[in-house]
Amino acid sequence: MKSLYFALLFLLTLSVTAKADPARFRMIREEAEKGDAKAQNMLGVYYQLGLSTEENDAEAARWFRKAAEQGHGEAQFNLGDAYEHGKGVPLDRKEALSWYRKSCDNGCKCGCRSYRNLKKELEFNPLP
Repeated sequence: MKSLYFALLFLLTLSVTAKADPARFRMIREEAEKGDAKAQNMLGVYYQLGLSTEENDAEAARWFRKAAEQGHGEAQFNLGDAYEHGKGVPLDRKEALSWYRKSCDNGCKCGCRSYRNLKKELEFNPLP
């Protein structure tokens, strides 16, 4: 519960800062385009939340994927979440589970928690 509180506090702080600073968005985008996984994940968050840009789940998922494929644990979690809820990508809980597992393996506690929860849910409600 504490980690959720800090995550929400971080996003609130980020949203206030990001909305007021389009230059930061451009700087993050430049770094993301150069291949920086941390910047790619952050850019995905900007698109997901509509910070300094229009909200765009497909663009968010695209940037999350770029970072996730480089082994960025938070991006793997974010991509898993996108698949679990069909945000910017087709709804695919098996794919979500796979990304959550990778995220957990890379030390992301949210990825571990989501992996356990979704795995348990799929055991009780298997997909066709």
